[in-house]
Amino acid sequence: MRVIVAGLGPRGQDWVRTVRGTPGTELAACVDPDEGALRAAGRALALAPDRCFGHLDDALNQVACDAVIVATSLDRHVEPCRAALTRGLGVLVEKPLALDLGAAVALVADAQARGVPLVVGQNYRHTRAPRAVRRLLAEGVPGRIGKFVCRMYRGPDQPLASAVLGVPNGLVWEIAVHHLDALRYMFGLEPARVFARIACSSWNGGRDASSVDVLLSFDNGMVGSYEALYDSRGHEFFERGQEFYLRVAGERGTLHVLNRWLLWCARGGLPRLVRRGPRPETEEAFLLRQLAASLRTGAEPECSGRDNLYTLALLEACVRSAAEERWVEPGALLRAAR
Repeated sequence: MRVIVAGLGPRGQDWVRTVRGTPGTELAACVDPDEGALRAAGRALALAPDRCFGHLDDALNQVACDAVIVATSLDRHVEPCRAALTRGLGVLVEKPLALDLGAAVALVADAQARGVPLVVGQNYRHTRAPRAVRRLLAEGVPGRIGKFVCRMYRGPDQPLASAVLGVPNGLVWEIAVHHLDALRYMFGLEPARVFARIACSSWNGGRDASSVDVLLSFDNGMVGSYEALYDSRGHEFFERGQEFYLRVAGERGTLHVLNRWLLWCARGGLPRLVRRGPRPETEEAFLLRQLAASLRTGAEPECSGRDNLYTLALLEACVRSAAEERWVEPGALLRAAR
């Protein structure tokens, strides 16, 4: 599989390394409109000058390829995806697929009409803890779930990137997109209604969102809450400045996920450490393998654009709820966008 990587920031450079290190894949070209970034990445990654381009169309016209990885800034995903799909190429795009639900629906429809895969890089689905929780829930270990709580905190040394700060509600699109998608994946259920609050820290002049709080309601009676907070002091001294916690309360006991640790606390029993399972490959390699398999067989990838539409509807519901101070139904937004 010959791959073009569009966008050579830190994430794009990670993809270049993944492509080079994955058997059966070949780096066809790299693209970045920023000449300085292109030169710097070329030196850091020892890229061949004749395989470096400032525009994706030039690369597509001059280099044979089977797929494009879109790793541009999060507000510039739509055009490169459209350019690749128009040529009948497979696409693996970093989250979010688009900042506009209608644009995402159009990309998914285009991919389906052309019979080519569109994979969204929701790599949190492929980390070990979410996959272990999904397995335990599918096996019915906790029984019926009444409520879950999910929280993420980051320290001051992990601020929002400048590219994210330029996007309204950047915190939602940069990190909440990961966790809300992972919650969908773990529970196998779609939140029916959400109520959200997006806040800015008063001490930075309200220039950027620093926290998001979301209440989620499901048709089966389950409820949940999600909270993300940046600039939370103290976490810089352990776990590289980040803390993640998930509590899933069921009729038979409670599951706890704290960063790398997964505990099962049965009702009336003692806490038991649960193995998360092996990690035979990186999450990026897993996604790349999904793309290759879909190109080869035509089967829909696990993290397809079609599946990802509900995650985007959930994010748009959060943004609307915060602005309008009301409960919003993601499903209704998705139906309207279609």
